[in-house]
Amino acid sequence: MLLLAIASLVAVGFAQPIWYPGGVCGTSQYADAGDMVLPPGKIVGGDEARAHEFPWTVSVRRRSSDSHFCGGSIINDRWIITAAHCMVGESPAGVSIVVGEHDSSANVAPNRVSHNVDSIFIHPDYSARTSENDVSVVKTSAVIAISDNVRPICAPEPGNDYVYYKSHCAGWGSVNSGGICCPAVLRYVTLNVTTNAFCDAVYTTNVIYDDMICATDNTGMEDRDSCQGDSGGPLSVKSAGGVFSLIGIVSWGIACASGYPGVYSRVTYNIDWITTTIANN
Repeated sequence: MLLLAIASLVAVGFAQPIWYPGGVCGTSQYADAGDMVLPPGKIVGGDEARAHEFPWTVSVRRRSSDSHFCGGSIINDRWIITAAHCMVGESPAGVSIVVGEHDSSANVAPNRVSHNVDSIFIHPDYSARTSENDVSVVKTSAVIAISDNVRPICAPEPGNDYVYYKSHCAGWGSVNSGGICCPAVLRYVTLNVTTNAFCDAVYTTNVIYDDMICATDNTGMEDRDSCQGDSGGPLSVKSAGGVFSLIGIVSWGIACASGYPGVYSRVTYNIDWITTTIANN
């Protein structure tokens, strides 16, 4: 029944996919989630999020050292989505997915659960050279228990380019360019989605492709950005009704908050591959 529901949405093409049929996605226990008051100073690592403010955000870790190396997002109770460049060279046996994380330094964390990985799927057209199709979906070995503190994020609207939308990026990445990864507490930044033409003009080297989406500092000071350790994490938008949708996956950039927009893998571009892959596996 689940596979039929997802497959029918893929066939329609223009319908907004439902990655978690029958369940609630994209809601935070905080009505004002993501509504940070932007301070004037440099906050590459963002402001500290409240506990489980973005309950879909996961820590992707190496099992051998239990060390965070990438972020990701829950999209249903068996699947997370992250960047392809995070998963290249990784095996299911070597990776774990930690859900319900907030403060990794806390000795007691009742919502924190580490999941083993069943399988990893990297987009077949991912290019390490150009960063095109930088998306991967990962299936956990066991069902993820969904709650107010651990919840999937919703799929985006396929026909929406989200230009000029206010967006949010959350992760445990460095708080300054080249800094040591990673802060213990989840942080987030609020950014503005730009046009791809603007983004490509800033980079000046024709490196922004249709499958990418760019976001930059709202103030024009270029002092807020995702950074090392945030790769694979979510770039999301919040609807007027308070529901978050995943529009981007942290992919690449030049340094952090260096005057260049952050570049994310555009989820709508590869939404059919994402939805079909989780339906067929």
